[in-house]
Amino acid sequence: MNELLNNEFDPKNFFSSFFRTSKTILLSPKVFFQGMRRDGGFLNPFLYLLSCIVFHVLIFGLLQKNPAFMLRTLLLGLIFPLITAGILFLIITKVFKASGPYETAFRVNAYASAVNLLSWLPIIGLLFEFYRIYLIVLGLSFAFSIKMTQAFLAIVMTMAIYIIAAGAISHFTG
Repeated sequence: MNELLNNEFDPKNFFSSFFRTSKTILLSPKVFFQGMRRDGGFLNPFLYLLSCIVFHVLIFGLLQKNPAFMLRTLLLGLIFPLITAGILFLIITKVFKASGPYETAFRVNAYASAVNLLSWLPIIGLLFEFYRIYLIVLGLSFAFSIKMTQAFLAIVMTMAIYIIAAGAISHFTG
């Protein structure tokens, strides 16, 4: 079990840890999420998330050559995983009656951001976004001890909430 925990990001050994964590998440997600701690602080997962987003923004931003777009992408990339984790946490704990802290849902979302390292690639980037959904389903199922179908339904419900919210915002702002 100790070996599995060593796959989590440790900013003290930034580059080796970032590479090892990303590789494990992308190529052996079951191993990673089975060994992921359910708690232990927000800082390391947040720094991992931030690193993945900055990488994505720099690569994608250089391709777009649009600084305003880069800033918006960076801010949304930091805000939405926090909101998504909160929505998923509420659905999982209230609808599916699983137990666990918000931090666990955040950790799953933060580590699933490994997809950002590849999602900037033209055409196949969309496939990696679907892989992100799989990673979150897998992570939530291990972290909250729920069925993968329940984790998938939680994601579908979260997407529905985002669509309804976007529609409401669009309706009121014209």
